[in-house]
Amino acid sequence: MTKLHLFSKRKKERVLLTEFIYSFITKSKRGNDYKRGYRNLANHIKNFQTETGLVLYLDNITEQILEEFIYYLKSNGRIKGNKNNSGLMTNTIRTLVWKLKFILKKAEQKYNFANIDFNFQIEKEETNAVYLTLKELDRINELKNLSKEARAVRDRFLLGCFTALRYSDYARITSKNIIGGNIEIKTQKTGIRVVIPMHKIVRQILSRNKGEFPPLPSQQSFGKTIKRICKKAAINSEILQERTIGLKTVRKRVKKYTLVSSHTARRTGATNMYLAKIPTFRIMLLTGHNTEQSFFKYIRIDKEENAKILSEHIFFK
Repeated sequence: MTKLHLFSKRKKERVLLTEFIYSFITKSKRGNDYKRGYRNLANHIKNFQTETGLVLYLDNITEQILEEFIYYLKSNGRIKGNKNNSGLMTNTIRTLVWKLKFILKKAEQKYNFANIDFNFQIEKEETNAVYLTLKELDRINELKNLSKEARAVRDRFLLGCFTALRYSDYARITSKNIIGGNIEIKTQKTGIRVVIPMHKIVRQILSRNKGEFPPLPSQQSFGKTIKRICKKAAINSEILQERTIGLKTVRKRVKKYTLVSSHTARRTGATNMYLAKIPTFRIMLLTGHNTEQSFFKYIRIDKEENAKILSEHIFFK
């Protein structure tokens, strides 16, 4: 491969792409999880440069370079030391490319030069996002002999499951958000105020925590802990997982608990509300979806559940 060296138009402004990313992270007021995503991007760029001999500076990054970077992520994108399949998942690559384009836009604003307006799009791959049934949530709620940290994760996760809030919101709710028997909060992502009735399990959470919601560990720790909790609650039905990893489509059966994450709570809340026949527009007031089309992409109902719902319709009576 021909070595390409990308330089700034003004030598005194010559800045490595990775140096700009680290500077951006240092100045950002966002949390550690947000910054970790950009450090991950910088690591991939470093490995890409080592692999290809390219030296990436801020300006004049071409569509061709972006395509080569994407191919590298597909074919050899694992951080060194990982012995698994060498390519990254499609949605991981999509996120990295979005972050790279965002960084280049920030650089353009700071140094007043124009990068190519990339039209390159990576379609989001539908994943085996799961939701938990009310019976499964009951099993989680009734678990005994959990550590203090696990109890906190369990209770916060259940709070998310019965409010359909994002992790960034259900992780910061306190007793001060309880007003008139409802949970009131201004959502972090959209800035919209929502008012949510308290489910009986949410009231149980408050009761066993002396009227408060327990503090949480980091989101990364949360994800690992909630999987262990779901495994202990025997949420182990098999799910056929199909996704693109690198240049291959990989199909395998996995236990349901392995697919549970912090975001599963929000999807669980929305799906169970829908199955309880709460009007769609009322659920959308909580989830923030603007169209029913986007809302129904979010809802997870398998074919058997759909058939059961339809069987109760007057058409099938």
